[in-house]
Amino acid sequence: MEPDIDLRKVRYFLAVAERLHFGQAAEALHITQPALSRQIQQLERDLGVDLFARSSREVALTPAGEQFVDFSRQLLALTQTALETVRRTAAGNDAFRVGFMLGMDIEATLRAFTASRPGISVLLERLRWWGHGEVIRSGHVDAGFVRLPIAEDGLELLPLYTEPLNVALPSNHPLATRTELAIADLTAEPVLRYADAIPAWNAFWCADPRPDGTQAHPGPAVHDMEEIVEYVRTGRGVAFLPQAVCAMFPRPGITYVPVPDIPPGQVALAWPANRRTPLVNALAQVAHRTLGQANGEY
Repeated sequence: MEPDIDLRKVRYFLAVAERLHFGQAAEALHITQPALSRQIQQLERDLGVDLFARSSREVALTPAGEQFVDFSRQLLALTQTALETVRRTAAGNDAFRVGFMLGMDIEATLRAFTASRPGISVLLERLRWWGHGEVIRSGHVDAGFVRLPIAEDGLELLPLYTEPLNVALPSNHPLATRTELAIADLTAEPVLRYADAIPAWNAFWCADPRPDGTQAHPGPAVHDMEEIVEYVRTGRGVAFLPQAVCAMFPRPGITYVPVPDIPPGQVALAWPANRRTPLVNALAQVAHRTLGQANGEY
């Protein structure tokens, strides 16, 4: 008889596979490292294969482990989709759920979409950097306006517009009086990290590595905009943010300065690749018309 697969162990496996570090994965999962190691070993016994090649210096996926990453993501996404679907069916809730991230310019898009679909109830849900991809893949929202990068497996993406970036500095910082800065001006500054984000997110939003190949100095990990504000204000680190987000958080003791020589952020509409419904298609068309860059037809 084939063993039952414990979904909790699958989630633990993915946490290690995405970081290739048991300590970091245990911290993200809020469990101890020995407990995480035991769960992974039990999963390997259940499957009858080694998922990781471990040494004193590094952790690497075995070929079986690499293959199991894709199956695990599909399994968790399908499970979450099933749960969300039956819950919404039981509640008689046929609302169209749309995710968004802080400071996004989507008001005109949503107004045009609801005007074209007057019988549809649109519910909005805030998305965060540490789980925006999984929330969409799971079907918890039907589509989401997201900032890239995102783990793209199981998703379709429609790029919409770009956002210039500012650096957040303490107002008493010597560079805070400048009208704009170059990334080279910030070489010595520690950069706040985004807790529980995928590596690609921190690489982009921390400008790490820099154009000359050097690594950014890591600052504290943050969980929300209020933590960013407090760490910056107290001189613990700087943060690169979309100008639209900066406009929402004017605070005493903080100054936002444009950094035009780093790439702008990219906003996109994302939806589950296996759930492109007529409503999702309609939202994508409206979003492209109202927000899309004039560099192609949808």
